[in-house]
Amino acid sequence: MKPADKQRRLTLSVDNLTSEGEGVARLGRDVYFVPGALPGEEAEVVLDGRRRKVWQTRLLNLIKTSPERVTPDCPHYQRCGGCDLQHLAYDAQVAFKQERVARELSRQGVEVPEWSAPIVAEPWHYRRKARLGVRYSKDSRENFVGFREASSAHISNVDRCLVLPEHPALDWAAWREQINCLDARAVITQIEAIAADNALALVLRILKPLSPGDEKKLCSFAAGLNMDGLLPLQLWLKSERDAPAQLLWPEQAEPLHHQVDDLALRLELSDFVQVNGAVNRAMVQQALDWLQPGADEVIWDLFAGHGNFSMPLAKRSQQVLAVEVEQSMVDSLAAQASNLALPLQAIQADLSGAGGLADLPEPQAVLLDPPRAGAAGVMNELIARRVPRILYVSCDAATLARDLNVLAAAGYQVRQAGIMDMFPQTHHVETMVLLERKAKRHG
Repeated sequence: MKPADKQRRLTLSVDNLTSEGEGVARLGRDVYFVPGALPGEEAEVVLDGRRRKVWQTRLLNLIKTSPERVTPDCPHYQRCGGCDLQHLAYDAQVAFKQERVARELSRQGVEVPEWSAPIVAEPWHYRRKARLGVRYSKDSRENFVGFREASSAHISNVDRCLVLPEHPALDWAAWREQINCLDARAVITQIEAIAADNALALVLRILKPLSPGDEKKLCSFAAGLNMDGLLPLQLWLKSERDAPAQLLWPEQAEPLHHQVDDLALRLELSDFVQVNGAVNRAMVQQALDWLQPGADEVIWDLFAGHGNFSMPLAKRSQQVLAVEVEQSMVDSLAAQASNLALPLQAIQADLSGAGGLADLPEPQAVLLDPPRAGAAGVMNELIARRVPRILYVSCDAATLARDLNVLAAAGYQVRQAGIMDMFPQTHHVETMVLLERKAKRHG
């Protein structure tokens, strides 16, 4: 990029949004991405480099604004790299996500005959798991506690996060002050918050053990944050090594759990859990309604996690096979099923390529809930098995569309699909799709 271009200002008309929620504008044959701008807006921008034949810009001023623009509620918006759609009215956020998923599927030639209504819940104070960075500055002799800034490794101070639950223990300004009072102010690197249904756990990640004096200060601080009528607080310490977290306060604490389908699912500190409890419960119920598991059917739950779908399925079917890659997760699934007295078989298998599922019995239905990279490694196995029904839950529309294209080419049809707004105020979206094998025509 030439130095002159760095100072070049343009006035652009925004006509679309990228999958990441950035404004898209066109001028002549050039395409410009404008973070923070909305369709229908006229924006004054400065160029910020060119990548992959697209100009990146920085928004300077809005000449014309969209009727769907709202004033962000969070004082840390734009500086914090977390929420990126707070400037868009919530109903419009949901519509954007619906359009985004439909566009991705259409690009892959995937037809959806029926879209279900989006699953939504409270758009604020929904996030039950988050990790904040902690950094000590020797120059200013102060701690920073917050999230990383957008496109940066720098930690920006956050006082309160409006997508986290309302609780006095999540006052990060108070935590900054407390950490600055510790001798070990430079050895705390992160604070992770896990808001289960029965307790709020805070895990402090430390580079080396704390002194008894510092531990006493933290226990006293935690006791002051533990108030009647709110989720009871747990304070844990976790070293950077693989050692398990140690409970610091109180002396004893109940195991964490969250409710799904009237089941109390045990939640370990390191477990992945869908961050939006209300949307997750509705999502699981929709999965059960769509899949209609039969009592005698063999059902695979691939990428089963800690049993978010497996355990409710096992209430309805006697032959649920919950499959995970890591043996530790398989052991956790087995313990979860045993605690809940559910007939579930936990299995360790390679889900990245051919052969990992070869020894499993023929399934009548398969539920997929893979990570962002998708489920390409198991597509051939599902196709070869001619699985009658597949329910695919995805957190990435692009890899979902890719995998659905493979299934469609092999004779599967989408019966219905729908989005779940698991992450309000952000561009991220969860999608559920039900597929069935096409019936062969005779004659």
